[in-house]
Amino acid sequence: MKRYNSLNFAFVLLLSAMVFSCKKIIKVNLNTSSPRYVVEANITDKPGPYLVMITKSVNFDQDNVYPTVSGALVIVTDATTNQADTLKEVTPGNYNTSSIAGVPGHTYRLYINAAGNVFKASSTMPMAVTLDSLYTQTSAFGGTHPQLVPVYTDPATPGNYYHFMEYKNDTESDNVIIRNDNLVNGQVNKLPIGGDDLIPGDSLALYLECIDSAIYQYYYSLQQTENQSAATPANPLTNITGGALGYFSAHTSSFRSIIIQ
Repeated sequence: MKRYNSLNFAFVLLLSAMVFSCKKIIKVNLNTSSPRYVVEANITDKPGPYLVMITKSVNFDQDNVYPTVSGALVIVTDATTNQADTLKEVTPGNYNTSSIAGVPGHTYRLYINAAGNVFKASSTMPMAVTLDSLYTQTSAFGGTHPQLVPVYTDPATPGNYYHFMEYKNDTESDNVIIRNDNLVNGQVNKLPIGGDDLIPGDSLALYLECIDSAIYQYYYSLQQTENQSAATPANPLTNITGGALGYFSAHTSSFRSIIIQ
């Protein structure tokens, strides 16, 4: 279930706006009997403002419309500098920062009070890893579509986690693509990633996000949920306390784009 939901300068600007305001939606156990708060919050190393989205889940037999949550008190704090930013609700359920800056190595804390329901989360922004290049190659296992190959160098220090966001012809892929450095620590990575079928003429953009371990576990559990065939799949893991679904991610982002030949 999807909620939000270099080529040329206009295309890059469009995708930049998309990636900082939209993320993959949380997969919710649709048979739950009561609505749950759903939080999607991101701090990046790019200039703000940064967005915190608050909605409520709905049951399986209800319309696929997610009620927004207005009037919440939302505070993001840079715990490294002790700077607090009280967010402004710019549209129903959407809260923007005004002064916080995303800095690699800093830890950020999220506080939400929505009608007396308190939710908290913390996320540390990893050091940035640059997506050096992007190309395609013929699959070693056959097939008619090329594989996408991102090239980046994993830091020598172990414990790095990555999330890829793929846009084909301006549309975000449904695929959850993540990696860690358990087997490739400190190496140049040239492993192909799974993704949508690519054909000549496609415009392809890829974002490499450096995420912390808790957000990696969120995406990993989301990936597992997508692969489940059970009638009531488990909700993905969250780093938010207080009973809300979702995530709070402080991450870096690097971007490359190509035209498929």
